[in-house]
Amino acid sequence: MMTPTGDEVEASIQALHRDAGVWSGMANQLDAFGQVARGLSLSSFEFSGLGHLAGLDEIYASLQERVVTLLDQGSTNFDNIAGALHKSADDYDQDERNAVHRLKNVY
Repeated sequence: MMTPTGDEVEASIQALHRDAGVWSGMANQLDAFGQVARGLSLSSFEFSGLGHLAGLDEIYASLQERVVTLLDQGSTNFDNIAGALHKSADDYDQDERNAVHRLKNVY
């Protein structure tokens, strides 16, 4: 493997930051979807008496809660991925500034 040029290293660092931005954007979208899902509710009135007797209102509430939880967890995971990518890029940039990779010939 050939030693990358400074421009190639910079392009790689920028690519990591761009990817992190995409993950962060998706986390924000999941947050927005979670807010919408929190606001969705149907009571026993909307399910009719028979639907209520069958427990559909409770099933709906349980499903809604599960969807909100999954959206929150997804958002957190996407934010964690974005953070890890930003940290990797920043660490790599700092190492490059300190010439660590060139001194050790490790890329």
